[in-house]
Order: sequence, then C-alpha cells, then structure tokens
Amino acid sequence: MQPCPEDYVRCYTPEEWDDLQFLLDENDITYDVGPMGDVESAIHFTWELLFLSPWELAYISIPMTVIAFYVLTIYSAFKYIQRKFR
Repeated sequence: MQPCPEDYVRCYTPEEWDDLQFLLDENDITYDVGPMGDVESAIHFTWELLFLSPWELAYISIPMTVIAFYVLTIYSAFKYIQRKFR
C-alpha cells in the first residue's frame, strides 16, 4: 500500500471507500465539490423544482400566491391613484 499524501486527512482502502460511499448514498449525504457558478445553480434550482412532490409544490405555491395577491393589490392601488390624479 502506498503512503498517504501529506495534504490528505485519511487514506481509505478500496473496501473502506466502498463502505463509505454506501453509507453516504444510503443517508443522502453529498460532498460539496466546490462553489457553483450562476448558470449551474440556476440549472440545479430548475432541476430541483421539476421533481418536487405535489405536497411540496402546494407548500410553496400557497404562500407565493398570497404574496403575489398582496403585491398586485398594492400595484393596482398605485395605478388607480395615478389615474385619479392624472
């Protein structure tokens, strides 16, 4: 077996590595490889949205609908006032 490089914390045998990968996959844990770029994070966000369950979609869409209703109400009030004083 080759010695472990200085910048590594620990070296694994192939069996230990397979066990580690199995545990990570089983518990849905991932390593952060590096910071995402803008395009990569936009694609990742879109991909995550595509595979939400119906309950998760409802959980997100109901508050977004309420916020959109408030914003559109405020916008229409400003437009109404602008038309009144034109």
